[in-house]
Amino acid sequence: MSTSVHRAHRFKNLLQWTVTIILILGVYLWQTRDLLDSGEAIEQHQLPTLGGGTATLLADNKPSLIYFFVPWCQICSLSIGNLEQFDADEIAVKAVALDYASVEAVQDFVDEHKVRAEVLLGHQALKQAFRLRGYPTYYIVDSQGEIQASDMGYSSSVGMAVRHWLATGR
Repeated sequence: MSTSVHRAHRFKNLLQWTVTIILILGVYLWQTRDLLDSGEAIEQHQLPTLGGGTATLLADNKPSLIYFFVPWCQICSLSIGNLEQFDADEIAVKAVALDYASVEAVQDFVDEHKVRAEVLLGHQALKQAFRLRGYPTYYIVDSQGEIQASDMGYSSSVGMAVRHWLATGR
């Protein structure tokens, strides 16, 4: 292969990768455009738990990871297990069910995926307050109630850990 053909081939590959990365970034930015902004303070909410009691959405004196899911979501099924990596002493993980047909459907989902995080039952007003447009969506909130990071869609355990580390330095 001549040098000019080799260069043209390399340029074409580089161009294809560049366009692909730009498209992926564009889709990501479009998906997350309506989420609450980093630095924005959120209100504390008292919600029913799957176990029958009530609990606050945010932890006192430590960061919280709030993971919004729906029982019928396939991406939620794939990613909810990634919450298990977090140390409860460092960050409170709260899984909030929304748009569910019944509490039994939420319980079945939790049982099937062996969710150990505290599961709260959300409502439409909460969905609107957090500007949720798709699932799963999660927010990392610091101990003062300010959003430090957010994401929507599948997040790998590595991706969640990196966002947590960037948001909290831990």
